Amino acid sequence: RGGWSQVGADANPYQLATVFTSETAFNGNPLQSSSTIGMNPNLKPEKTSSIEAGFEAAFWDNRLCLDFTYYKTDSRNQILKLATTAASGYTSQVRNAGHIRNRGYEIQLGAVPIQTSKGFRWNLDLNYGANSSKVVKLDDEGLITSYRLYSSGIQILASVGEAYGTLFGTSYVRDANGNVVVDANGLPKISTTNKTLGKFTPDWTGGISNTFSYRSLSLSFLIDASVGGSIFSNTNKTGKYTGVLANTLSGRDAEHGGLWYYTAAMGNNVRLPESPSYSVSSDGLYYAQVNGQSTRVYQDGIMVEGVTESGSKNEEVVSAEKYYHRIYSIAEANVYDASYVKLREVALSYRLPRLWTQKLHLQEASVTLTGRNLWTIYKSVPNIDPESALTTGNAQGVEAYSLPTTRSFGVNLSVKF
Repeated sequence: RGGWSQVGADANPYQLATVFTSETAFNGNPLQSSSTIGMNPNLKPEKTSSIEAGFEAAFWDNRLCLDFTYYKTDSRNQILKLATTAASGYTSQVRNAGHIRNRGYEIQLGAVPIQTSKGFRWNLDLNYGANSSKVVKLDDEGLITSYRLYSSGIQILASVGEAYGTLFGTSYVRDANGNVVVDANGLPKISTTNKTLGKFTPDWTGGISNTFSYRSLSLSFLIDASVGGSIFSNTNKTGKYTGVLANTLSGRDAEHGGLWYYTAAMGNNVRLPESPSYSVSSDGLYYAQVNGQSTRVYQDGIMVEGVTESGSKNEEVVSAEKYYHRIYSIAEANVYDASYVKLREVALSYRLPRLWTQKLHLQEASVTLTGRNLWTIYKSVPNIDPESALTTGNAQGVEAYSLPTTRSFGVNLSVKF
């Protein structure tokens, strides 16, 4: 099979002409103000062209079925508000810009591995899909190289030559060997320029569904997966800064791997070679004998794994608080792999005996118990659900203090008259 289509998308209203807005009069004199957005009387509708090709095949009396689809879509004349210098009289202008291409394929495989004469049947369905997106251009002149879709803690960009939805932000400074570079205090250095940290679109998605039926009973479950893609987590970012997450226990005291140290007269931290014999003051401070003097000591030391600017191994000790406060400002430290595998749904169904339904003047009746989002089998990002992004639109690569995902259970009664 094959197909070609082209569809348009209209602009929001009132974007063709720049008009004046009446304001509160000043000393009896009327006031009007102009919009800061330059409208466009020559605006054209967005246009998306698509081609699709595929085939379906069935074998062995439909015991094995295959469905393959390849597609490519090109979206042009996208309606964007492009930032401009305020000297033009506007801070942004509405323009037709952008050419984004998506291409990919989808595979569905259905099979009946077991079917017996006694009424047992096993249906197996698998699906796999991969999509590749690319921003071909943003303007005909080639002057615009990126368009900001979102910005708060990290930027989500549409950049020419890159996948749509690129995560762009501050990163660790690294040497030629990839080692983290620390400053004179032993804290990771923050890059002075932003860099690409990933993309929010997955490399591929897939799922497997199994249905086991025996006479009037049926049990099914669905497992789905999303592999690849990145997500910026504000929950982890803020949680590490405030110390409310369990993974910030590392280094906060000796019990959790914290190093003992004291602060010398020059202000630098000096690591103690071993756990000292200490006393605790009435206000909870630790004191130990250091070089024959009672000195305040600390047990929340962290030695960042990295190198100094000269290339030597880092040996400076910093407090856990300062370390977690530093990585708050490094977007790379809060970008995670968004991959997951989930037990999405389990359903148990029972079809009522025909003798019962006939007495009720029904053709068929069944009761189904359903549970959804029952188990996250695998995920890489801690403390959040990788599906809990801000929106399903341009900010889908950003999570912001999301509530935990809920499980749901339901009972369904289906009848046919």
